[in-house]
Amino acid sequence: MPILIAMGTFFTVFLTVYGLALRGEASGPMDSRLGGLRYSRPKREAIAEQDPAFKARVLAPLMKSLTARVNRILPASITDRLQMALIQGGLKIRAGQFIVIVGILAGAVPMLVALYLLLVGSPPKTIAMMYFALLAFGAVGPRFWLMGRIKRRQKLIWKSLPDAFDLITASVEAGLGIDAAFTRVIEKVKGPFAIELSRTMREITVGRSRKDAFLDMSDRTGVEELRSLVNSIIQAEAMGISIGNVIRVQTGVIRMKRRQRAEQQAFKAPIKMVFPLVFFIFPAIMVVIGGPAALQIMNSDF
Repeated sequence: MPILIAMGTFFTVFLTVYGLALRGEASGPMDSRLGGLRYSRPKREAIAEQDPAFKARVLAPLMKSLTARVNRILPASITDRLQMALIQGGLKIRAGQFIVIVGILAGAVPMLVALYLLLVGSPPKTIAMMYFALLAFGAVGPRFWLMGRIKRRQKLIWKSLPDAFDLITASVEAGLGIDAAFTRVIEKVKGPFAIELSRTMREITVGRSRKDAFLDMSDRTGVEELRSLVNSIIQAEAMGISIGNVIRVQTGVIRMKRRQRAEQQAFKAPIKMVFPLVFFIFPAIMVVIGGPAALQIMNSDF
């Protein structure tokens, strides 16, 4: 019975959202009449391929409609925070698309698993427990996955900052301009920081101001050390201070923070080792040391 209720709820919500999305495409009879009179030049892809794939004909329009509907329903603050989290995680999808994917996975996967268990003849309690467990995991799991992806990406960027800015300092002191120095870093350094820096330099090339481009890069990464470094570069450029000296000082600060963080992790290591020692290693040692003595006591006659 719970499975049938869940399946009915899922299909009801899915069909309702899909119907609203289709209704939103045509806002009135006048638009429907004018739509037949409009002329749209066929694209080359459409001319070359008269029978597009199922993904292009069904899935892509459906995803686009659902995404637009979700973006209209959600508050702007939630959408902006989620979009920034996706950007910091290095994902090239919109917030509405992510929510739609999570909703489909959270609703479809538990339903399919429950239907399979129902067909194989599992007990109703097992089916209900499995359904709600997968439903909870589908609702909470993507958030933890996204947060973990953001932390891993920020850690990679944070580790690559000192070496990258040492190269920038050497390039600037050798006579290169700041843009040429950053371009040289893109050629030599690999990883997420090089990708973000390459995007920033492309924005500067097409005419965007260096200040706005660098500030957006610091927002996309979310690394505080990079943000402070970008602010120092912007202030140095505005005040006419040598950018090479500023970068050298900030790079030294980043190295010091990295050393302090490593020392902090080293101080935490003994505390973290207490629980494995108490629950895993000490019992094994007691069995090895006290086991033969216990056997001799048990076999001795008193």
